[in-house]
Amino acid sequence: MFVPPCQVSLKPLISSALRLYPVVPNNARFASKDTVLPRGGGPNGESPVFIPRGGIVAYHVYAMHRRKDIYGPDADEFRPERWAKDLRPSWGYLPFNGGPRICVGQQFALTETSYTIVRLLQAFGGIEDRDGGPWIEQLSLTLCSSNGVKVALTPR
Repeated sequence: MFVPPCQVSLKPLISSALRLYPVVPNNARFASKDTVLPRGGGPNGESPVFIPRGGIVAYHVYAMHRRKDIYGPDADEFRPERWAKDLRPSWGYLPFNGGPRICVGQQFALTETSYTIVRLLQAFGGIEDRDGGPWIEQLSLTLCSSNGVKVALTPR
């Protein structure tokens, strides 16, 4: 049964997709002055970490988004309903980074994504896998498929 897009929230769907497949899977920050991160060091990861001026802190968003301590034992699964009630974005969810250096295009990208999904739902009634093979991820500056994605869309 087709549910008109205006009656469905796309936010959990988009959040789940961006969690598992962040557009920018790796990132780094450079310290402009000596600084201390409040935790992350020591044997249990709870001690402060000193970062000298010019030091680099690299982080892997792709791996962070699959943390079982945040997303549960099924962290590798696409499950949009996890966003419905008990899960809220935090520093464990960074598809657009966060804080003072959050992506300035975040709202534009989310609006554009929502619009594209709604238009696809309005125009097409079905999607069929024409590839037959598994999704093969390729991590580089951005996340993509190394073999492309072959699908057929059925018009309404």
